[in-house]
Amino acid sequence: MIVMTLKTVSVSGGTWGIKMPQNINVMSGTCVTIPCFFDVASNHKINLDDTCKAYWSDSLPFNSENAKLKPTKDMTGDLTKKDCTTTFNNASLLQSTKYYFRLECDNALKYTFSQTGVNISSIDDPPSLTLTPSTLEVKEGTSVSLTCSAPAPCWSHPPALTWSPNLGQSQETLQEHQDKTKVKTSVLSFTASHLHHGNKISCTAVYQKQDGSPDVTAETSLTPDISSGTWGIKMPQNINVMSGTCVTIPCFFDVASNHKINLDDTCKAYWSDSLPFNSENAKLKPTKDMTGDLTKKDCTTTFNNASLLQSTKYYFRLECDNALKYTFSQTGVNISSIDDPPSLTLTPSTLEVKEGTSVSLTCSAPAPCWSHPPALTWSPNLGQSQETLQENQDKTKVKTSVMSFTASHLHHGNKISCTAVYQKQDGSPDVTAETSLTPDISSGTWGIKMPQNINVMSGTCVTIPCFFDVDRNHKINLDDSCKAYWSDSTSFNSENAKLKPTKDMTGDLTKKDCTTTFNNASLLQSTKYYFRLECDNALKYTFSQTGVNISSIAVPPSPTLTPSTLEVKEGTLVSLMCSAPAPCWSHPPALRWTPNRGQSWETLQEHQDKTKVKTSVMSFTASHLHHGNKISCTAVYRKQDGSPDVTAETSLIPVISYSPKDVRISVSPSGPIREQQKVTLTCSSNANPAVENYAWYRAGRNQETLIGTGRTLNVAVSTINSIFFCKATNKIGVKQSSNLQIDVQYSPKDVRISVSPSGPIVEHRKVTLTCSSNANPAVENYAWYRAGRNQETLIGTGRTLNVAVSTINSIFFCKATNKIGVEQSSNLQIDVQYSPKNITVSVSPSGPVPENSNMTLTCSSDANPAVRNYTWYRADGNQETFIGTGMSSSIKVSRDTQALFCKAENEIGVGRSRNMQIEVQYPPQILLSSHCSSTQSQLNCSCETLGNPSPTIQWYLNEQPVNHSKCEIFNQTLNRTILRSFFTLNQPHKKDHLTLLCRSFNSLGSASQQFCVSSQQISTEHQRMSFLHL
Repeated sequence: MIVMTLKTVSVSGGTWGIKMPQNINVMSGTCVTIPCFFDVASNHKINLDDTCKAYWSDSLPFNSENAKLKPTKDMTGDLTKKDCTTTFNNASLLQSTKYYFRLECDNALKYTFSQTGVNISSIDDPPSLTLTPSTLEVKEGTSVSLTCSAPAPCWSHPPALTWSPNLGQSQETLQEHQDKTKVKTSVLSFTASHLHHGNKISCTAVYQKQDGSPDVTAETSLTPDISSGTWGIKMPQNINVMSGTCVTIPCFFDVASNHKINLDDTCKAYWSDSLPFNSENAKLKPTKDMTGDLTKKDCTTTFNNASLLQSTKYYFRLECDNALKYTFSQTGVNISSIDDPPSLTLTPSTLEVKEGTSVSLTCSAPAPCWSHPPALTWSPNLGQSQETLQENQDKTKVKTSVMSFTASHLHHGNKISCTAVYQKQDGSPDVTAETSLTPDISSGTWGIKMPQNINVMSGTCVTIPCFFDVDRNHKINLDDSCKAYWSDSTSFNSENAKLKPTKDMTGDLTKKDCTTTFNNASLLQSTKYYFRLECDNALKYTFSQTGVNISSIAVPPSPTLTPSTLEVKEGTLVSLMCSAPAPCWSHPPALRWTPNRGQSWETLQEHQDKTKVKTSVMSFTASHLHHGNKISCTAVYRKQDGSPDVTAETSLIPVISYSPKDVRISVSPSGPIREQQKVTLTCSSNANPAVENYAWYRAGRNQETLIGTGRTLNVAVSTINSIFFCKATNKIGVKQSSNLQIDVQYSPKDVRISVSPSGPIVEHRKVTLTCSSNANPAVENYAWYRAGRNQETLIGTGRTLNVAVSTINSIFFCKATNKIGVEQSSNLQIDVQYSPKNITVSVSPSGPVPENSNMTLTCSSDANPAVRNYTWYRADGNQETFIGTGMSSSIKVSRDTQALFCKAENEIGVGRSRNMQIEVQYPPQILLSSHCSSTQSQLNCSCETLGNPSPTIQWYLNEQPVNHSKCEIFNQTLNRTILRSFFTLNQPHKKDHLTLLCRSFNSLGSASQQFCVSSQQISTEHQRMSFLHL
C-alpha cells in the first residue's frame, strides 16, 4: 500500500516528460498502484501504438532486456494515451529504492524517462485514517455527518471501511485526488443523542493482502461531546465487584448551559450511598488520577480496592471551586459484591461443523476494572487468537479473544475451553472463570477414534474413550434405539458380542460418543477389542478399522513428575505437576504429596487420544529447608471389587541453591577469657553451593572493621576487641552471623569516684562517696583512702563511704579489687568551703616605727571561698575601734597605736586575727608626775620619764652631774617605756641655793626638768627642756 507525497515534473505537449509521485510507501503482501503519465516528442507521437510496452528498473541506463520489472499489458494503463499507471499485485516485488520508467514500442519509439523516478519505501503498518471533523461537540438533536477517509494505494483493492457503532446510514465512494491518487471515503450520518455522549465512534479500514497473509487494519476515532443543556448523568444500572479487585464505574454527565463555563481544573468527584451529601460527608472521595476528565464531563471512576464499596446504590456529586456544585440524584449505580468471577460467554455456544470448515470462536469476559482486564487463555490453543477490549452500550467493557482454526476430526469430542484469570490487587490469589464447548466435527464417512492401548488392573473399573462417525446417509438413523457392543473379533453382532454394556455405561451414541466404562476390568481379557453399533433401523455397523489393545497389569504405572528434576534458587516460585493415568474416569486415582509444601490444585485432564490423566499441581516457594529432602507424589487407585487399594509413587530430590544460612561463630577456648589472651574463632554456615569466602569483622560503636578472612581467625581479645561477627559468601549471596560477645575478664578499669551532694561542701558536713569501675568479673572489694603529704590512710571499705570533710580531710581515692587485679582511682579533691582561718597581720616596714611615720598593714588568711571583705581595728583594752577596710591599710602611727587586728569575712563566716603589737618609738618626755619635797634634813625628788626606746635619766646638781657618793639616786623601771628616778639629798639647808636638773634621753632625743630649791623653800616651778636627736 502507499502513502504519496507528489512532486511533479512539468509535462508539456511536444516534449519528453513524465509525472509520477516522488515517494510511495508499500506494505508487503499488498498490491500497489503507481500513478504515471508521460509525454513524447512531437515526431514520436505517431509511434504510440499497441506494440508499446512498459518497463521499470532501479538503475540507469536500462532496456527491455535488463529491466527489473516487466509488467504485462493488464497491469498498466493505456500507453497509447500516455497513461503509464502501473499496478503490481505483489508489492514484495518492489525493493526500497528509486525506480525509473521506460517505454519501448516495435518502432523507433524507445525512451527511458530518467528526468524523475519514484522512491519506493517498505512499511509495516497501514497508513493513518482521517476523520472529518476530528472532534465533535454539538447539542443533542443536531444532524451530524462524519467522513472517514482512508488512502487507497491499490485501486483494484481499496480498503473496506466500517463504523463502530453504526449510528446511521453510511455512503462509500472512491475519490480521486488532483494527482490521480485515490482515497476511500465513508460518510456516516446520524442525529446526535445524549446516548452518544462520551461513547467512542471509530472508523476501521481493512486492507486485504494478496499474498494470503492476514488482513491488516487501521483505525481512527473520536469521543463525541453531546450536550443537552440540562443536568443529566449516564452510568450502568448495576456493577458486580469482587473483593480484592479494582473496579471502574463508567460515568458521563451533562450540566446546565449556564454552568458549562464553570467546568475547570478545580472540579472534584464525590460518591456516596445516601442523599443528600456533599464533599464533607461523602463516603468516597477519589483523587484526580482515579477519575476521568471532569472538564470533558467524564466522571468515570476507578477504585483500586473494591472493598471500599458496599453492596448498595451510589450517587455522584460534582463540586468545583465556583458556583458549580451539584448532586446527580436522578440516577445511581447498584454495586453488588460477588465472591466468584462473572461468567464467560462463548460464541457460538455450540460447534457442529464438517471437517475442514474455518471456525472462529469468540470468548468474552466482563472487564470490571479497565486498568486490569482479565487475561484470556484457550485450551487447547488450536490456532491464532486476537484479543480486544470492547465497549458495551452502557460503557462497561468486555475482554474478547477470537481463536481461528480449521476444524479437524482430531477436534471431535475434545473439549475446547476459555479461561479468564482475574488478578486481585490486594495480594490474594487470582481467581479464574471458565467456559467450554465440545465440538462435533463430522467427516461424512465411517470412522472411529479410540486409544491404541489401554492398561487395566484387576478389580478396578476402566473407561475406553471412543468417538465414531457414520456415513452421511446414516446420520439420520442415530437415535435412542442405538446400542453399543464390543468383542475381540472383527466379525460379530449383538448376539455373539463378548461385551454388551448397558446405556448407563456408554456415552451418548446419538452424538457419536461410544465411550464405554466397564466397572469390573476382569471382564476384559488381554486382547484387542472392536466396537459395533446397532440401532433399531438400517444402522448396524462394526468399526473394524480400529480396535483397542487391552493389557492386564498387576501394579499401576508410576506417576509422572514435571519437571522430573528440580534445581532452582531459593525464593523461586516452583510448580510441580504430578500426573497419574486415570483409566477409570468415574474413579480417578487420589494424588497425595509428601511432604505437602503448599497449595495444590487437582484436575482431570484429557490427552489427544481422549484418555485421561489425574494431575495435581503443587506450588510453593523454594527454600533452603527443602534442599535434599525428597518430595514424593503417591497415586492411590481404589479397587471396586473390595480388594485393597494399590499405590504408585514417584519422587525427586530438589537441589536448592541458596545463600549462606545459620551463620554462627564458635570460640576456643570457650568460657571467660583473660584480656590479651588469644582465642580461635571459627565461622560455620549452611550454604549451597559451598561458601567461597569468610570475612571477619570487629563490631563496636555503630561501625564494623574488617580484621581478617578465612574460616578461622586467631585474635587477642580485649575490652575493645571482644565483639566479633563473620560474613559467609557464596555465588548466591552473603549472610552475616549474629554478634559474638566474648566474656573478656580483666582487672578493674576506669575506677572513678562520684560525690553526693556534688559541688562545693561546707567544712565538717558529711558527703557520700561512691566508687565505680568497669571490671570483669565484678569488683569484690572497694577500699577508701585519704591522701595527703605523701601518705595514704585507709579510712573505710565498701562501694560507698560517708565522711565529714575538712581542709585536712578533702582528698580521697578508692581502690577496686577483683580476682584479676586491683586498680586505683585518681585523687578526688573535694571543694571544702570554710570561714577564714589562720588570719595574720603583716606590717611594712617591719620592726620599731618612729612616731608619726607611715606604715602599711596587710591582712592575710586561708579561706574558701575567698575573703570578700577585710576590716581593721585598733584594740583599746576591752574595746575595739574601727580604723579601715581592705586587705592592706596605710596608717600614721603614734604612741597610742600599740595593738591592731583585722577581721576577714567570706560567705561562710568571719575570722579575727590576733592583736598585732606595733612598737612605736619616740623621744623621751618628762611626765608631770615629777616633783620634789624637802624637810630640814632631806630633799627628795622624783623624776618620771616616758620614751621608746627605754630612756635613761641623769641628775645634775648646780649643773654638775650627780654621782652616788654625794647623794642617793634610785632608778625604778615601771615598764619598757616609763622610767622613774628618785633623788635624795641630805641636809639641804646647809646650802643657800640649789639648782637640780633631771635629764632623760634615748636614741631619738632628750628631755630635762629643772627643780629650783632654796633654804627657805623649794620651788615647784619646772623648767622643762626637750632635745631631739636627729
